[in-house]
Amino acid sequence: MVWVGLLFLAAGAVAILALHGAAATWAGAAALALGALLLIAGILRLRRARRAGSHTGGREAVPYRTSKGKIAAMVIAVLYIVSPIDVIPDFLLPVGIVDDATALTWLLFALGQEYTRRARTPRHP
Repeated sequence: MVWVGLLFLAAGAVAILALHGAAATWAGAAALALGALLLIAGILRLRRARRAGSHTGGREAVPYRTSKGKIAAMVIAVLYIVSPIDVIPDFLLPVGIVDDATALTWLLFALGQEYTRRARTPRHP
């Protein structure tokens, strides 16, 4: 779900920045909003515990859980990226895009870290 959200974010940004016309702007804004919602939903799912089910006799496996602080930072990064209010306004090109790109880069790095940690965590104790 996270990667689909990132794809919609990218498609929305391209539509808003590269294409001209009201229809492209509205479609880009809709894709950006949908991408943000999917991305936030995917990030919030990182906090859920994984259940082992019948493999451990019905007991809950020891899950890898992402900390609440990191989840909050990731959600804030998504909101900052899609927010029209920035520390450096986007019309000050190219410097205005750098703060959003920095937030996106950190978000991608953090998501990659979480997926790597989850892949290394054994599913069954």
